[in-house]
Amino acid sequence: MKLLPGMLCLLVLLAMVMPAAAASPNQYSYITVEGCTIHLNDEDAVIDLDYSIDEGIVFLVHLLGKSDLKRKLGVITGYPDARYQTIDMDHATILVNDVSQNYGEGSYWFPAHTFGVEIPELILVSPQVNRTFNMSQSVEGMGYFGTKG
Repeated sequence: MKLLPGMLCLLVLLAMVMPAAAASPNQYSYITVEGCTIHLNDEDAVIDLDYSIDEGIVFLVHLLGKSDLKRKLGVITGYPDARYQTIDMDHATILVNDVSQNYGEGSYWFPAHTFGVEIPELILVSPQVNRTFNMSQSVEGMGYFGTKG
Protein backbone atom coordinates (compact mmCIF):
# COMPACT_ATOMS: atom_id res chain seq x y z
CA MET A 1 0.00 0.00 0.00
CA LYS A 2 2.84 2.41 0.70
CA LEU A 3 4.14 2.00 -2.86
CA LEU A 4 0.87 3.01 -4.51
CA PRO A 5 1.21 6.82 -4.03
CA GLY A 6 4.81 6.74 -5.22
CA MET A 7 3.93 4.68 -8.27
CA LEU A 8 1.02 6.98 -9.13
CA CYS A 9 3.28 10.02 -8.82
CA LEU A 10 5.86 8.38 -11.09
CA LEU A 11 3.16 7.48 -13.63
CA VAL A 12 1.87 11.07 -13.73
CA LEU A 13 5.43 12.37 -14.14
CA LEU A 14 6.08 9.98 -17.03
CA ALA A 15 2.80 11.01 -18.69
CA MET A 16 3.93 14.64 -18.58
CA VAL A 17 7.42 13.91 -19.94
CA MET A 18 6.48 11.56 -22.80
CA PRO A 19 4.88 14.18 -25.12
CA ALA A 20 8.00 16.36 -24.86
CA ALA A 21 10.26 13.41 -25.56
CA ALA A 22 8.15 12.45 -28.59
CA ALA A 23 8.51 15.86 -30.25
CA SER A 24 9.99 15.79 -33.72
CA PRO A 25 13.36 17.48 -34.37
CA ASN A 26 11.70 20.24 -36.41
CA GLN A 27 9.31 21.18 -33.60
CA TYR A 28 9.77 23.82 -30.92
CA SER A 29 6.96 24.06 -28.40
CA TYR A 30 3.71 24.32 -30.40
CA ILE A 31 5.46 25.27 -33.69
CA THR A 32 6.51 22.73 -36.33
CA VAL A 33 8.88 24.19 -38.92
CA GLU A 34 8.27 23.09 -42.51
CA GLY A 35 10.82 25.17 -44.42
CA CYS A 36 12.95 28.29 -44.45
CA THR A 37 14.37 30.50 -47.18
CA ILE A 38 17.03 33.10 -46.34
CA HIS A 39 17.48 35.84 -48.95
CA LEU A 40 20.86 37.57 -48.52
CA ASN A 41 20.97 41.16 -49.75
CA ASP A 42 24.24 42.93 -48.95
CA GLU A 43 24.54 42.99 -45.11
CA ASP A 44 20.88 42.21 -44.47
CA ALA A 45 18.64 39.17 -44.85
CA VAL A 46 14.97 38.45 -45.34
CA ILE A 47 13.88 35.14 -43.85
CA ASP A 48 10.72 33.43 -45.10
CA LEU A 49 9.74 30.83 -42.52
CA ASP A 50 6.96 28.30 -43.13
CA TYR A 51 5.54 26.46 -40.13
CA SER A 52 2.40 25.04 -38.62
CA ILE A 53 0.96 25.65 -35.18
CA ASP A 54 -0.65 22.88 -33.12
CA GLU A 55 -4.42 22.96 -33.68
CA GLY A 56 -5.32 23.51 -30.04
CA ILE A 57 -3.01 26.52 -29.79
CA VAL A 58 -4.14 28.46 -32.90
CA PHE A 59 -7.20 29.82 -31.07
CA LEU A 60 -5.06 30.92 -28.11
CA VAL A 61 -2.60 32.73 -30.40
CA HIS A 62 -5.53 34.57 -32.04
CA LEU A 63 -7.02 35.36 -28.64
CA LEU A 64 -3.90 36.36 -26.71
CA GLY A 65 -1.79 37.89 -29.48
CA LYS A 66 1.39 36.97 -31.30
CA SER A 67 4.06 38.09 -28.82
CA ASP A 68 4.80 34.53 -27.65
CA LEU A 69 4.81 33.33 -31.26
CA LYS A 70 7.37 36.03 -32.15
CA ARG A 71 9.57 35.06 -29.22
CA LYS A 72 9.50 31.39 -30.19
CA LEU A 73 10.22 32.19 -33.86
CA GLY A 74 13.22 34.21 -32.66
CA VAL A 75 14.53 31.12 -30.86
CA ILE A 76 13.87 28.94 -33.92
CA THR A 77 15.68 31.26 -36.34
CA GLY A 78 18.45 32.21 -33.95
CA TYR A 79 17.70 35.90 -34.49
CA PRO A 80 15.69 36.97 -31.41
CA ASP A 81 16.00 40.71 -32.12
CA ALA A 82 14.80 40.58 -35.73
CA ARG A 83 11.90 42.65 -37.07
CA TYR A 84 8.76 41.02 -38.45
CA GLN A 85 7.39 42.22 -41.76
CA THR A 86 4.51 39.74 -41.63
CA ILE A 87 3.52 37.06 -39.15
CA ASP A 88 0.62 34.68 -39.73
CA MET A 89 -0.46 31.30 -38.41
CA ASP A 90 1.64 29.45 -41.01
CA HIS A 91 4.26 31.89 -42.33
CA ALA A 92 6.47 34.75 -41.17
CA THR A 93 8.67 37.17 -43.08
CA ILE A 94 11.51 38.25 -40.82
CA LEU A 95 13.96 41.11 -41.48
CA VAL A 96 17.45 40.80 -40.01
CA ASN A 97 19.93 43.68 -40.24
CA ASP A 98 23.71 43.19 -40.31
CA VAL A 99 23.52 39.42 -40.70
CA SER A 100 26.57 39.39 -43.01
CA GLN A 101 29.99 41.00 -42.74
CA ASN A 102 30.95 43.59 -45.35
CA TYR A 103 34.48 42.96 -46.63
CA GLY A 104 34.42 45.94 -49.00
CA GLU A 105 34.27 46.24 -52.76
CA GLY A 106 30.89 44.50 -52.83
CA SER A 107 31.99 41.28 -51.13
CA TYR A 108 30.15 39.87 -48.11
CA TRP A 109 30.48 36.92 -45.76
CA PHE A 110 27.47 35.20 -44.21
CA PRO A 111 28.92 33.38 -41.18
CA ALA A 112 27.94 29.87 -40.13
CA HIS A 113 24.63 29.89 -38.29
CA THR A 114 22.77 27.45 -36.04
CA PHE A 115 18.99 27.34 -35.75
CA GLY A 116 16.92 26.32 -32.74
CA VAL A 117 15.42 23.31 -34.54
CA GLU A 118 16.20 21.04 -37.45
CA ILE A 119 14.73 22.54 -40.63
CA PRO A 120 13.39 20.07 -43.25
CA GLU A 121 14.28 22.29 -46.23
CA LEU A 122 16.56 25.29 -45.79
CA ILE A 123 17.37 27.43 -48.83
CA LEU A 124 20.11 30.07 -48.69
CA VAL A 125 19.77 32.57 -51.56
CA SER A 126 22.51 35.05 -52.51
CA PRO A 127 22.64 37.23 -55.65
CA GLN A 128 24.89 34.61 -57.30
CA VAL A 129 23.86 31.17 -56.04
CA ASN A 130 21.19 29.22 -54.17
CA ARG A 131 22.18 26.51 -51.70
CA THR A 132 19.70 23.96 -50.38
CA PHE A 133 20.12 22.01 -47.15
CA ASN A 134 17.83 19.15 -46.11
CA MET A 135 17.09 18.27 -42.48
CA SER A 136 19.69 20.71 -41.23
CA GLN A 137 20.02 22.65 -38.00
CA SER A 138 22.97 24.72 -39.18
CA VAL A 139 24.46 26.23 -42.32
CA GLU A 140 28.08 26.78 -43.24
CA GLY A 141 29.50 30.24 -43.85
CA MET A 142 29.19 31.53 -47.39
CA GLY A 143 30.84 34.34 -49.32
CA TYR A 144 28.96 36.29 -51.97
CA PHE A 145 28.92 39.55 -53.89
CA GLY A 146 26.25 42.08 -53.05
CA THR A 147 23.99 44.22 -55.18
CA LYS A 148 25.43 47.63 -54.31
CA GLY A 149 27.41 49.19 -57.13
